[in-house]
Amino acid sequence: MTPTEINRALAAVGGRANKSLGQHFLIDEATLEEIVATAAIKPGDLVLEVGPGLGVLTQALIRQGAEVTAIEQDRRFVEYLKRYSAKIVAGDAAIVHWHELIGERPWKFVSNLPYAITSLALRKALWAPKPPENLVVLVQREVGERVVSVAGNKKKDKTSLLSLMVALSSESTRIVRRVAADCFYPVPKVESVVLQIVPMPWVEREKRWGLHPDKIMELARKGFAHPRKLLRSNLELSPESSVLGQLGINEKARAEDLSPEDWANLAIVMGSE
Repeated sequence: MTPTEINRALAAVGGRANKSLGQHFLIDEATLEEIVATAAIKPGDLVLEVGPGLGVLTQALIRQGAEVTAIEQDRRFVEYLKRYSAKIVAGDAAIVHWHELIGERPWKFVSNLPYAITSLALRKALWAPKPPENLVVLVQREVGERVVSVAGNKKKDKTSLLSLMVALSSESTRIVRRVAADCFYPVPKVESVVLQIVPMPWVEREKRWGLHPDKIMELARKGFAHPRKLLRSNLELSPESSVLGQLGINEKARAEDLSPEDWANLAIVMGSE
């Protein structure tokens, strides 16, 4: 859709883009085509989309034969989206139970994610009882680059709860392409990237990390509770504890300094004490 077409559609539903919901509509055809190609859509594929807005991506997925279920919070767009051959679920993606929409079928997660719900959406997709086969999303460039760096160990980068969560649950991550701000309308203040994540099946996660990832995240949430404090303080380690040193972790480390492997090893050791 062009900016003129978007404005016409917005006028038809009685308003303009909702800034509080982070509504920025993709207008770059090349990016749209690459998202669909990276998702490797085949006829009959079940695709879950969050925040379809005016259905720009929805239409592209349907053209490839996907069966799209889309969760839309903005009530203005729900009726508008019914013109497409998709299942439209009105509601907040944070509250809707995704697994009830997906059932037991294999599925893919493809979305132009509002920046404010990036972390939540990735967590709900990657940590679903049945994770998607493929995940392709448009996200803020800074978030996407950090996720890839931490998950792939390409360089020493600061870890966050989001990047750790992705690393623990994915077989691979990559930036497919950078997307300039003017590829959206209205134009956001930041650049974006197309991010692809290939989720790791649940059965493989415990084998990879040595324990259930939920145990690692439980410890990490405690470690990140006060990011500026030293890790040993957040974890309430006694002055006599040498657990960090035993694992080669700096005694002055903060939570963000640990790699996914560090967190897994720490969770194993502390869980056995």
